[in-house]
Amino acid sequence: MSRTLGCRFLLTVLCSVSMWADTAIGSELVRGQEPKGVKASVRAMRLAIRQLDAEPGTAKRAVAAIEVLAALDGKPAAGALLDAAKVLAGMAAPIVEKRRKGLASEGGSGRLKRSRYELRAVEDASEAVAATLAKMRSPAALAMMLRRLTDKGSTLPLWLRLQLAARIVELPQDKMNWRAHARKTHGSDTVLALLATAAGLGSRAGDVCGKWVAQQLKHKNEDMRIRAALTLGQLGWPAGIELLIARLDHEKGAVHEALLDALTVLTAQDPGDSAASWRAWLQAEGASYVLGKQPLSKGKARSRDKKTSGNTVSGSYFGIEQTGESILYVFDNSQSMKAKLKQGGAGNGPSTGPKPKTRWDLCRIELKQALRGLRVGQRFNLVSFANKARSFSSTMQPVTPANIEQAVQWINGLKLEFQTNVFDALELGFLIAGRGSDDRYYASEVDTMFFLSDGAPTIPNLAKGGIGRDDADRILAAVMRWNALGRVAINAVGIGLQNRKQDRNQKGHLYPTIFLKKLAEQNGGRFVLRR
Repeated sequence: MSRTLGCRFLLTVLCSVSMWADTAIGSELVRGQEPKGVKASVRAMRLAIRQLDAEPGTAKRAVAAIEVLAALDGKPAAGALLDAAKVLAGMAAPIVEKRRKGLASEGGSGRLKRSRYELRAVEDASEAVAATLAKMRSPAALAMMLRRLTDKGSTLPLWLRLQLAARIVELPQDKMNWRAHARKTHGSDTVLALLATAAGLGSRAGDVCGKWVAQQLKHKNEDMRIRAALTLGQLGWPAGIELLIARLDHEKGAVHEALLDALTVLTAQDPGDSAASWRAWLQAEGASYVLGKQPLSKGKARSRDKKTSGNTVSGSYFGIEQTGESILYVFDNSQSMKAKLKQGGAGNGPSTGPKPKTRWDLCRIELKQALRGLRVGQRFNLVSFANKARSFSSTMQPVTPANIEQAVQWINGLKLEFQTNVFDALELGFLIAGRGSDDRYYASEVDTMFFLSDGAPTIPNLAKGGIGRDDADRILAAVMRWNALGRVAINAVGIGLQNRKQDRNQKGHLYPTIFLKKLAEQNGGRFVLRR
């Protein structure tokens, strides 16, 4: 990536001693000492992290050691937790790489079992670090987090950096002094962290870094332009209005949509989806907005009429329009898919052709029609999952008659198998999308995912044979990390599932229907249930 003129925030927390010197932790920090118990607690945490392996007990001990630091709210504990996050990211990378190779060679859940439990332990500890940092409220701890998240060359995972950026609003304005100055940054993660920091500041950042954010509207990376546009919408900066309108002439697709969303958020207006319509509004009514006489950044992107945006629809999948340019279909081929559709269920299928009798019939018919509805210029891929997660291709494929027909034949050749290996399927899907072995920025090769299942996710037991129920909450958390920027919209389809009013069963597990709903809701998609 070429060097990009960046905005570097130097935070000087001007906390009066009276705010926290009357506490045990505060008084020791004032004297330049670490509070009692910090060193011992940090040593215990580091030891527990080093001992992480596939055995679930090691994760429980690490999580417990991490959570102890929540009571030691201050700079030393926050710094130790941030260091732990980097260590954990380094531990996860070789496990993910090993799993990448196993998934590429269609390794089953048994073959990948140990690495899955190893990864789970590291991920549990990483989530505990994030949750513990979220509990810290002292200005010293917040200052440490915010300084580290924007450090050039930081190896903190992107998802964590974005979470930390949201904490900026918790620093009282009268207790800090922000200075912005230009510096050159290299990594995409740093630019994204800076944009997230500016967005977190909101109107407080408009005059300070609005110009730098606006410069990112011309960044060569589409994702940076999208985030810059959305950030400008939140700054309450009057000059941003004309800058966003000017870019409408130069963008299309996702960036164009982001510009329109940003303008709607910034002005609470929706005159149309073109630069001409926004210029007409600006000339007729916009003067008071540009002069700062109207409240800004009070609108909602969801209030915009997106039907006017002209997205090309290429068929549908279970009634969900296929508007993406790069679509990945992930679907269940477990034994339970041979179950017959409930009475009237066949009526939910396509209106032409043979009527489906089983869940598997319905899945295949919908898949084939969806594929044949795609247009030239789009890309696609397929992932099936039961015991193994398999992909039609290792990369996204262009839509051509030959490729579509090969995909149809691939679907026809699939057999139903045991297990419902949801985690591996989603992991493989995001590896196809471009996710690396570490949770850093990646330019996603996928913008839309359709995920279909008819049951609860499963996982092989570690210490004995057989399979057990996988933790749907962990799967949702993993997807949130992999899709930190929300660039992949995930639509979920449930077949043969009960429509639940409660979220969890008596053992605390998410019902499959609720899991699929949450998967769609958390990733900007729709949920459809077919009985």
